[in-house]
Amino acid sequence: MDQSSVGSLDGKIRLYSSSSMRQAKTAFPGLGSPITHVDVTYDGKWILGTTDTYLILICALFTDKDGKTKTGFAGRMGNRISAPRLLKLNPLDSHLAGANNKFRNAQFSWVTENSKQERHLVATVGKFSVIWNFQQVKISSHECYLNQVGLKSCYCYKIVLKDDSIVDSRFMHEKFAVSDSPEAPLVVATPMKVSSFSISSRLRM
Repeated sequence: MDQSSVGSLDGKIRLYSSSSMRQAKTAFPGLGSPITHVDVTYDGKWILGTTDTYLILICALFTDKDGKTKTGFAGRMGNRISAPRLLKLNPLDSHLAGANNKFRNAQFSWVTENSKQERHLVATVGKFSVIWNFQQVKISSHECYLNQVGLKSCYCYKIVLKDDSIVDSRFMHEKFAVSDSPEAPLVVATPMKVSSFSISSRLRM
């Protein structure tokens, strides 16, 4: 890949191309919370930032002055930056997760081909692996956003609950999907055990 992204304590996410590692091509303004982890879709069109209490989903596409569609890695977006979507736990699940538990390592499901599109994104918080449907949350007409004013937040996720604190949660590559499901297995690691399973069979809303 000829691009990289960096999150920072000031809450900004900066996009760099391979030829501009000294100066960011684009800097997305922060919302006040430090960014602890950043992931990018394989095609570079979407950015996912992790903060302690919410995730930030940003579209990196824009149209330049010549009418060409680019990503913020390839050109300066300036005032053409679109509003981010915030992904959060509802108040009950936030309470169950515990005051000391924080979102960690949010990332997209894993694809390595241009013709493929990531299906989900997952983050860890306490004993929860929290999964959002990427195909839903990236659409501006998604039902969660319809009656909201200002920055849009999505609370429609699924949870995998473990008996112990989760170290990390990641999707395997799509080539490992089982024959009766299009989904790649989710791998969840706790201090004593690593397990993998189809998310369709182990989720609660």
